[in-house]
Amino acid sequence: MKRNPRDPVRPHTLAILVLALATRLLILWFVAERFPHKWLYSRGIELGTLAHSLLAGQGLSSPFGGSTGPTALLAPGYPAVIALVFRIFGAFTFPAAMAVMVMQIVFSVMTVLLIMQVAWECFDSRTADVAGMFWAVSLPLLWMPTIFWETCLSTLLLVGMIALALRCEQKPSEFLWALMGAYCGLAALVNPALLPSLLALLLWAAWQTRKTLRYSPLLGLLVLLLVFAPWPIRNARALGAFIPLRSTVGFELWMGNRGGATGFLDESVFPLFNRGEYDQYVAKGEVAYMRDKSALAKTYVLAHPAEFLRLSSIRFLRFWTGTGNKEGSAFFTLHAVLTTSLGLMGIWRMQQSGRVRLAVLFALPLMLFPLPYYITHAEFRYRLVVDPLLTILAAYAVAGFHDRVEKR
Repeated sequence: MKRNPRDPVRPHTLAILVLALATRLLILWFVAERFPHKWLYSRGIELGTLAHSLLAGQGLSSPFGGSTGPTALLAPGYPAVIALVFRIFGAFTFPAAMAVMVMQIVFSVMTVLLIMQVAWECFDSRTADVAGMFWAVSLPLLWMPTIFWETCLSTLLLVGMIALALRCEQKPSEFLWALMGAYCGLAALVNPALLPSLLALLLWAAWQTRKTLRYSPLLGLLVLLLVFAPWPIRNARALGAFIPLRSTVGFELWMGNRGGATGFLDESVFPLFNRGEYDQYVAKGEVAYMRDKSALAKTYVLAHPAEFLRLSSIRFLRFWTGTGNKEGSAFFTLHAVLTTSLGLMGIWRMQQSGRVRLAVLFALPLMLFPLPYYITHAEFRYRLVVDPLLTILAAYAVAGFHDRVEKR
C-alpha cells in the first residue's frame, strides 16, 4: 500500500504539532488558574486509589477505599503509571495532577503525529493536514488530557496499532510480528476493551502477509499471550476466579440494564458513592458481588428483552452522536456528528475507489470497539478512543469534496 505518487509533498506536521501542543497547554493553564487544585481527582477516583495501593506495596486492592483486599476492577497498566507519578510528586497532590495532565498532553500530541502519518501513508498530504489540524484544535479533544483516566493513552495505542499493521503490510518481518504481539499485550494491560480490536488488526495484517510470512502471525500471538498472561494468572491466584480481563463486566451490564435504567451511566449505584452497595461489596467480596450483579442483569434482560433492545438502541445512537453524558456539552455532539457522518462518507469513498483493504482496516475497530458500550453505557470518552480513525476517514471525505470542486 504505497503513498500516492502524484502527491510527494509532505504534510505540515511540525506546524500542526506545535499548534496542538500550544492549545492543550493553554487549557492546562486555564485549569490550573481557574479550577480547584485537586479538581482532576474529582472523577475516576478509583484509578487514584488503586495507584495509591500500589504505591503502598499492597498491589491492586481496595478500589473504593478502606481495606477490601485484591481487585481486578481495572487492568494494571495505567494504575501503575499513575503510581509512578504519585511516587515522584506525591499522592493526590496538585503537582501530581499537573504531571498527569502534562503526560496526557504528550500522549495527545503523539496521537496527532500518528494520525497524520497514517493519513499520509494511506492517502495524501492534504488528508493528513486536514486530519491533523482537526485533532489539533477541536475543543472536546483539547480537554481530553484533563480526564483522569486512560483515555489519552488508549487512543494513542489504537492508532499506533493501525500504523504498525500498515508497516507490517509494507515490510513484514518476524521481528515486527513479535513487536506487534508485545504491543498488543501491553495495550490490553492498559485497556482490555482494546483487545478485540487489536486481535482483529493482527488478523488483518496476517491476511495481508499470508504469502510472505505464513507462520509469523503465530509468533505475534504467542508473544501477546506471554505479555498478557500474568494478569489473568494473578487474578486466579489473588481472587480465586478466572478473570481474563476485568471483574466489572457483569456489574457494568447491571448498571445499564435494571429497573429505572435510562441508558446513561448512573453513578449513584456505584459502591464508591452508594453506602449500601459498598457494604454489599465488602460483605460478599469482589468476585461474589460482581457475580451477583451479573446474574441480576441477565435475569432483567431475559425478562425484559424489548426494553433491553430499546436501551441498546439508545446507547448506540448516543455513542455515535456524542450524547452519552447526562450533562455533555453541545461541542461533544457537534464533534461526534461531524466525524461520524464524514467518516462514513470516507469509508464509502474508499470502497468506491477500490481501497477495500484499507476500508476493512479502519472498519474493524469501528465495529468491534463500541460493542460493550451498546449494552452498558456510552459515555463520550469511550468514543474518543476510535476518534482518530473517524478523523482520518472524515479528512479523506473532505479531500474528496475538495477534488470535486476543483474539477468543476
